[in-house]
Formats: sequence, C-alpha cells, structure tokens
Amino acid sequence: LYVVEDMETIYKSCRPVCLAQGVQPTKANIFGAYLGRVKKNIRVVLAFSPVGEVFRTRLRQFPSLVNCCTINWFHEWPAEALYAVASHQIQDVLAELPNADGFLQLFRAMHMNIEIF
Repeated sequence: LYVVEDMETIYKSCRPVCLAQGVQPTKANIFGAYLGRVKKNIRVVLAFSPVGEVFRTRLRQFPSLVNCCTINWFHEWPAEALYAVASHQIQDVLAELPNADGFLQLFRAMHMNIEIF
C-alpha cells in the first residue's frame, strides 16, 4: 500500500511519538503509532443528493450512513421537493383525507419553518 519513500517519512515522523510514549521504536511499533494517529484524525466526507430512489436505496443498503454519521444539510430543500416528499409518504391515505392539499401544505410549511424553533 505504501511505497518505500512513504514508509521512511512515516518512520521519521512517528519515531518521536514512540519515544515519547516509552515504546521501543521498532518498525511495527512506529507503524502502530502511525495507524493510531490516522484513526484518531481521519475524517470522511460523503456527499449524496437526497433526490430520487438511489439515495433511499443506499440508506437501506447501508443503515450506518444514518445511524453512525452526522448528517449536515447544506442547502434548504425547495418547497416543491418538500411537497413531493410529503405527497409520496402519505399517498396511501391521501384519498381519505378531507383536505389533502391542506395537509401537504402544512407539512411543507412545518419543514420550511423548523429553523424558527
């Protein structure tokens, strides 16, 4: 995975870490210290579009994307998208509601104004 030049850089930079921890600076210990620092400081950014079936499929295939991650929405959803999602989610009971459009408008307004609360 690493070329020789990379390993030399790793050994040079992590040798003082091993010495500071009181561990013998063997290649295995130095590389272990390096991996510890990588695990401590690694950050991964995934960007998905919330539009369409592909996003829902990914979330079903990999539930840890929701359970083990911090989700940041960088842009507000357009009003039309909120209305479409609400319509899709309650499509089974939509015909039974006396004022279906009013409910969908309410759902959209609630999500658009959530930042106020």
